[in-house]
Amino acid sequence: MSKKNRRKTLTKKEGMIRKGEFRMDDSKIYIILTIVMFHILPLALVMLGEKGQEVLLMSFLVMLNPIFIALTGLIYGIRKGYNSKYPLFMGVIASISIPMYYNFETNSYMMQTLMVMAVVYIAFSFVSTAVGAFIKKLMNL
Repeated sequence: MSKKNRRKTLTKKEGMIRKGEFRMDDSKIYIILTIVMFHILPLALVMLGEKGQEVLLMSFLVMLNPIFIALTGLIYGIRKGYNSKYPLFMGVIASISIPMYYNFETNSYMMQTLMVMAVVYIAFSFVSTAVGAFIKKLMNL
């Protein structure tokens, strides 16, 4: 039998995405930044009254919050690798702010928005963390 036909021993290869462990010590700064973005800034805008509420609804809920989630997920993925607990943490922290600070006409509209935005936040976080971990793998960090 030639060497080409011999079966190599099976070794577990590392996948395309570099995985990492989730530790609260490594994630503290990301969680603190998320709490500031989703709870402290909206509270300041709610205190401004009707105009602050309008700015909060139009810019934060639809544009700034998903961008923030994606950027922090990307940075976390590059620095720490992929972990499925981090996106879930970010999605929960972000979703809790919707019934607290956003003023909707009816409760059913608020619940629909909460469910849709929770899925959006978690999806953005999952994808950006995976992309960051892939970039980490490409750069061999």
